[in-house]
Parts: sequence; structure tokens; C-alpha cells
Amino acid sequence: MVHLDARRRAVLRAVVEEHIRSAEPVGSEHRALREQLGVSPATIRSAMAGLEEMGLLTHPHTSAGRVPTDRGYRVYVDMLLEDEPLSQAERQAIRRQLGGAAETPVDLLDQAAHVLAAIAQYASVVATPGLRQQRFQALHLLPLGEQRALAVIITGTGAVQGRPITLPAGVASDDLDELSRVITQRLQGSLLADLTDERLERVVGEASRYHQLLEALRAWLRRDLARGARLRLRVEGVRHLLREPEFRRPDVATTVLEALLDEESVLGQALAAAPGEGVWVSIGTENRFEELRACSLVVAGYRAGGRLAGVVGLVGPTRMRYRRAVAAVRYVADRLSEVLDATA
Repeated sequence: MVHLDARRRAVLRAVVEEHIRSAEPVGSEHRALREQLGVSPATIRSAMAGLEEMGLLTHPHTSAGRVPTDRGYRVYVDMLLEDEPLSQAERQAIRRQLGGAAETPVDLLDQAAHVLAAIAQYASVVATPGLRQQRFQALHLLPLGEQRALAVIITGTGAVQGRPITLPAGVASDDLDELSRVITQRLQGSLLADLTDERLERVVGEASRYHQLLEALRAWLRRDLARGARLRLRVEGVRHLLREPEFRRPDVATTVLEALLDEESVLGQALAAAPGEGVWVSIGTENRFEELRACSLVVAGYRAGGRLAGVVGLVGPTRMRYRRAVAAVRYVADRLSEVLDATA
């Protein structure tokens, strides 16, 4: 834990917040800094020098001013960050977007990504667990014709997986309804990763005429679960990043955009490390993947039916407006949880 006296704490907070605002190095003669701190430039210069020795500030090139290091931002977030509540208008906009008007949970998550990006002016991401981490909500077996049915699995986050399957001879529409009801009742709330052959056998094994159907379900789950471990991502507002000075260099912008937009990107792997409780902030070089080290992530989990259902967050430069980002992510995650809990 870094120990800072009151003066260095005040100077670090002032430098970080002024650099976030201006995107420029901050010097000891900076007028806003002097007015905010109420001390002489010499006093500010001395405190800055001490913060630089501690690795919290640095000189960019030959500039007389200083900018925060990733470690400086970390100390700011952990020790100095003050809440910046969203305005009443912003809270109302979020509640209106996430007010339950979405037709499906999937639509709701799209709306969450859209409104978060619009309010925070950074790229937003909403992640739902891959199939293995999702919970079984219902099975529907819908007749398609003679000895054919569409099997549809719905998960707790609203994801829908379906495929046609061949039915055993003599299975009627009423049988499909009954089997759908029984399997839904017995498996509801189970992790899809736990739906092993043995578990499925116990659920419908007493009805020998369903064994062919059971084998089709087993094969489907084995195939899809094997390739469905990664998080599924919805990314919005990437254009906001391109307005930031840090991403005006084509090489930096290309690297970050590929990380955000590639379906097999490292972003999903980075988000998978986020804890399910509270707001998690990962800054610059703290990110495990090189492609994200020009960025900071601010992430929080959202819940459905009392269980962790996924994460929602923002991606921005390390010079992120952390106070606003943390408040926006927390509010959207809490609102998502309220709506999903009410409909679970």
C-alpha cells in the first residue's frame, strides 16, 4: 500500500483530474492547480517531484509538466476517487431504456450497451456467459412434421439455442409437450455444463421410447458446450474511443479496435477475470493482454434470479473519467439486475 501525506494526496488528485480533463501534461505553474490547492508553485513542484520518485507521475518526453503513470491512476482509483452521482436526467434515461419494454433479455442487454455508451461516451461492453456458464431455463420441443421437431433451449440470460432433431416413432405432439414440461421442471436452474449424459439419463431414462430423443439432445449439448465456453460480447460506442487523443495514431487505434470487435478477441478473456461483486477497474499495463494496455476497463457484474448472469462495463483510455465511469457502470449493472431479477 502506498503511503501519501495529505499534500501529496491533494497534488496527485489534482494532477490526475486536470490531466483527465485537458489531456495535456500538468505543470506546477498551472493556474487551475494553484487555485485548487492554494499553495505556491514551489510547493506543488516539490510534491510532484516526490510523486515522480514514487512512480506515480512521469515526464512525457521533455515537457515541463507531468502526467500520471498507470500506478498513479491505480492509487487515484483505490484511494482518492470520490463518487460522482449521475444526474437525475441520466438516471431517468437509463431507467427508461431498461424499463422492461424489451421483448427479450437479449434485447435488454443490447439496450444496456447502447445507453451506457451514450452516457459515458466510451465504448461499452455487455458480456453474457458462454453456454457452459449459463443456466438452463426451459426446453421447448416444437413439432416440425413427421418424426421431426425443433428443440429449443432457453437460458437464464435469454440466450436461445435450437436445432432440429429426429423423433422416435410414435411420439405425438402431446408427448412433446409433456416431455418439455418434465425436462424443464427437473433441470431448471442447472448449469448447462452440469448436464452430463448421466444427468440426462436420470431425467428421462424411465421412458424407454424417448431414448432416441435423449441421444439427440446429448449429442447437441456435447457439440455446443464444447465450443461455447467463451463469453459472448455486445460492444457499442467504439466511435467514442476514436475521438480520444490516445487513439488517433492508426497503429494504436487498429490494435484496440481489433481487440474490441474480433469475436475471438482477448476482450472476452479479460472480462472473464472480473469478479462478480462490486465495480472492477483494470488500468493500462495491469491488463493481461498487450492489445488492451492502452486502455482501462471499468466493469461490474449483473444478476438474474439472484445469480451472476454476466458483466457490463466501459473501455476507454487510461486517462478515463473514472468517477463518471464507475458511477455509470454501477448504475446500469444495478438496474439490469433489478429488471432481470423481476423477470427471472
